[in-house]
Amino acid sequence: MPPESDSQDVQKARTFFQYGNEAALKSNLDYAIDMYKQACKLAPDSLIFRQALRGVQRRKFNNEPSKVGRLAGARNQPIRMRARSARNKNNYAQCLEVCEEAFTNNPWDVATAREAAESAEMLSYFPLAQWYLESVQSEVGAKDAEFFRHAGHVHELNEAWQKAIASWEQVKKIDPYDEDANRKINGLSASATIKRAKLEDQLDDTKKPDTTAEDIASKLESMKQEKLTPEERLQKAIKEDPTQVWPYLELADIFRKRSQFETAEKILGQGIKAVPKDPMLLQAYAEVQTTRLKRAVDALAKRVADQPDDVTSKGKLDQLSKLLLDYEVKELRRRVALSPEDSNLHYQLGLVLAKDGKHGDAIGEFQIAKNSPNLKVQALHQAGLSFEADGRHKLAERTYQEALKALDPADTVNFNALHYQLGRVAENLGNMEAAEEHYNEVAANDYTYLDVAQRLRNLN
Repeated sequence: MPPESDSQDVQKARTFFQYGNEAALKSNLDYAIDMYKQACKLAPDSLIFRQALRGVQRRKFNNEPSKVGRLAGARNQPIRMRARSARNKNNYAQCLEVCEEAFTNNPWDVATAREAAESAEMLSYFPLAQWYLESVQSEVGAKDAEFFRHAGHVHELNEAWQKAIASWEQVKKIDPYDEDANRKINGLSASATIKRAKLEDQLDDTKKPDTTAEDIASKLESMKQEKLTPEERLQKAIKEDPTQVWPYLELADIFRKRSQFETAEKILGQGIKAVPKDPMLLQAYAEVQTTRLKRAVDALAKRVADQPDDVTSKGKLDQLSKLLLDYEVKELRRRVALSPEDSNLHYQLGLVLAKDGKHGDAIGEFQIAKNSPNLKVQALHQAGLSFEADGRHKLAERTYQEALKALDPADTVNFNALHYQLGRVAENLGNMEAAEEHYNEVAANDYTYLDVAQRLRNLN
């Protein structure tokens, strides 16, 4: 039997999964991936969590394997070595975690899927092992008999006899001299027949066990629970065990969805009082606080836009905007300290620092974030903007050029943005010929891009 996840871990995983769903709906794919990974870490046997994670990882490539960069294979090779090392040490759950790093680079990686399937099998997560292989089968080469041997074995573990037979038929097609193929097909056909006969016997057996007093009590308790609202059930769970984190998170989330942020904040504050250092409670509390501040800033910004002469509102807007920035910086620094390896957190911190005018600090965060293949171009672009804001145009030029080298040839959005900034830098450095060349690169793609047409006219 597979090991069962701790019930509290499962509840925490459900909360991470919910956050991942919300982020995915808003197309905040990096955050969604992070949340789904956290859910999978706490409940590694959950097929639903894995499927959601893979779905978002594939969305980053518009669900097209052809959009995976050519360097993904090279990046994944050392990751697979780490995964194999963990598996060889019987650290199967760790192997699954490491494999997800590789799937972020290439969600259709066949070699990684086989590595993960083997660890899932060792953990007795047979349906998960089956899914790993089925999720990449369309990418398997027509001559990869070893993959189908592996698939046949895993389907057999799941008693998916027809799938197992189909896999061995494929082996036989690829390798007609495989001596095991016919034997396995015959054996699997016999197993399927036996299983079918047992099911028929069970259908004929109409005897039902007597209902016990325990069954009746359980049914009554279940009916009682069904009458409670979700809020009442969660309040009951908090009262029964105030140190459980998940009820606070789920209850607060109910009120967040209703835009009742003050109530959500009080619930999370109650949770932090009971479990002061829980990272999920602290993060959720910070998110509620940030949302409240943003809503207040948006309301004041609208008032100032409608009444530009309202000096009082303008002063409050400036004060509240600064308070929001300070809060975001503080919270992101806290999260970075807890997860220093998270490139996305460094990138988000860099954006907030740059917005606050702290470009020197922002550059440091972007330079850490650029080590992530998925963030490299964006991080270099933002670092270049901060170098420009600091008046260091040569460093900005060098950074933009590095970003261009890492750019996917099909990425016209960043291509235009980087060449435009290189044109601006060249103008500031007095190199008008280079500026014209960069603006022409942009104009060839999109003549209406920002003010590129006017800048070209000015240069001529």
